[in-house]
Amino acid sequence: MRTPKVRQHPLIIRITHWVNFIALGIMVMSGLQIYNASPVIPIDFDFPKSVTLGGWLQGGRQWHFLGMWLFAINGVVWVVYNILSKHGRMTTIFSKKDFGGLLPMIQYYLRIRKKHPPVRKYNALQKAAYTSVPFIALGAVLTGVSIYWPVQFGWVTRLFGNYDTARLWHFLFMSALVLFVAGHLFMVAISGWNNFTSIITGYKRVEEV
Repeated sequence: MRTPKVRQHPLIIRITHWVNFIALGIMVMSGLQIYNASPVIPIDFDFPKSVTLGGWLQGGRQWHFLGMWLFAINGVVWVVYNILSKHGRMTTIFSKKDFGGLLPMIQYYLRIRKKHPPVRKYNALQKAAYTSVPFIALGAVLTGVSIYWPVQFGWVTRLFGNYDTARLWHFLFMSALVLFVAGHLFMVAISGWNNFTSIITGYKRVEEV
C-alpha cells in the first residue's frame, strides 16, 4: 500500500529553486571563461573549455551579465516571498528561537550526539544557511556591478577597496555560493530520492517528513 503524500514545497519555491540553479550555472561557467581571459589569482592555470561558457572574453561577459539578471531578479522574488509568506517565516528564515538549535545540530553532524534533534521542515543550521545566502548573493551582485561598470558605479567599487580587490571579493562571493550549492547537493543526495523529487513535484511521502 502506497503511503499518502503531503505538500512540501510551494510552487513559487520550486520555480525559483530551478531558475536559481540555471542562473548560477550560467554565471559560474561564463565566470570561468572570464577568469581564463583575465585571471584574478596570478597562477598559470586555465579551466577546461568544456566547463566554460562564452568562447572568449566578451562572450563570457555577455553570458555572465544575462545570468546576473536572472539571478538577481529571481533572488528578489525568493526573498520577498519568504519574508511576506507564513511558509517562509515559519520554515526558512532564521530567527532568535533557532539559536538554541544550532549546537545540538552541530553535535549531531559531528557524531557527538547520536539522536537527531527534533526539527520541523528545516533545522537551525539549514535555516541559518538559507538566511545567509541572500547576503552572500548580494555581495556577489554588488561586486559584479562594481567591476562591470567601474566608472558609472565607482562608489560601489570603492566600497570594496578598488577594482582589483572588488574582483577578488567577487571571486570569493561566487566561490561561497558554489560551496553552498555543493553542500546542498550532498545533503540532498544522502537524504534519499524522495527528498529530491519533492522539489519537482512539491510533495513528499508522509514517512519521509
